[in-house]
Amino acid sequence: MTMLAPPSPQTEIFDLAHDALIRGDIYAAMGTLRRTLREQRAQLPQEEWVTFGDQARRHPLHRLLLESPFTRRAYEKPRGYAGDAVLMDLIYGMAQPRGGLSPLGGMLYGYEFDSPCFQSVRTRRATLAREIDSVAETRPHAQVLAVASGHLREIEWSRAARAGAVTVTALDQDRDSLECVGRAYQHYKLSTLPATIGDLLRRSVSLPQFDLVYAAGLYDYLEEDLARTLTAALFRHVSPGGRLLIANFTTKTYDAAFMEAFMDWRLVYRTPEQVRQLAAAIPRDDVGAIEQFCDANEHVTYMRLAKP
Repeated sequence: MTMLAPPSPQTEIFDLAHDALIRGDIYAAMGTLRRTLREQRAQLPQEEWVTFGDQARRHPLHRLLLESPFTRRAYEKPRGYAGDAVLMDLIYGMAQPRGGLSPLGGMLYGYEFDSPCFQSVRTRRATLAREIDSVAETRPHAQVLAVASGHLREIEWSRAARAGAVTVTALDQDRDSLECVGRAYQHYKLSTLPATIGDLLRRSVSLPQFDLVYAAGLYDYLEEDLARTLTAALFRHVSPGGRLLIANFTTKTYDAAFMEAFMDWRLVYRTPEQVRQLAAAIPRDDVGAIEQFCDANEHVTYMRLAKP
């Protein structure tokens, strides 16, 4: 008689979640799965965690999770990277999932829409809008540069941008995103600039100085050396009395393990102290003030550098 090998702990985790989703027990399935993944990510060496993720995406559970428009878009990466502007629009609630949703997909959509990670993405949008308004209050006709702008949705929430009190330059390497910006916000004071981070660092694009420069979702993808170099490069384009704002997801991001395992979406998570170190390449005398703050979930940390 042939003895069957017992299921591995990983397989058991996925089997339990799969069966719960089939039963329609979405909140219990997703809550337990996310918590277990978080524990595994914290315990396993990096190489073993990568293998764990490979196993997760081969399990039948993954096919069920792909009925979520968020997980599917991030995993399939139609524009070559996970967190594209179309996915951000889904997170903002500004876009409808293409092709409709299955009953399971609809339940997953509702669950994930309210996740702490996605809450922080929406809070980040509001934070950027407030930053634009704050600069406009003290600097008439303010010039603003949005780096890796995506669809630039924050300007809809900015009173100053809607009133034409600021001029915004949207810089992004994704021309599809910039085309969307041009169509959606043609009545705003703005321009679009197709350029890469390499273009900025090589100074192959001509940029003036700005009262506000910000990068919201970019630093989550940059390794340390590049992030430091870019911070210094962006700060050079800040006018006297202006400011640079950088956002980065933190090491407290609860959904990091789920994103890596099932969305194949990997970010560079940083503590506030690590984000502060990204300003190390800027001469201290060139910085008038450094401020740091986090959102309520402590999922996104912000650093504001002001020029004297």
